[in-house]
Amino acid sequence: MDAPKIQAEGQLERAGSTRYQYGSHVLVYPGDRDIRFVLRSETVQLREFEGQRVRINASLVEDYVPDEGAPKLLDVFSVTSLQQD
Repeated sequence: MDAPKIQAEGQLERAGSTRYQYGSHVLVYPGDRDIRFVLRSETVQLREFEGQRVRINASLVEDYVPDEGAPKLLDVFSVTSLQQD
């Protein structure tokens, strides 16, 4: 069975300063800084979108079970920048 597909929007940031030790980046709500999802990708260079408001398309990593209350891990397959020039 395929993993559930998820589309989400938020601010993409490097995960280095978070307490979550999985994934390379996080998607946060711009206003309150809550982490929505932890992200990883083997097909998209997430670092190219750091600091930008984005829309991601991803699959839920089903074999990873986060601690209670922790954000879910997503495997990102596309990113669209929502930045206004």
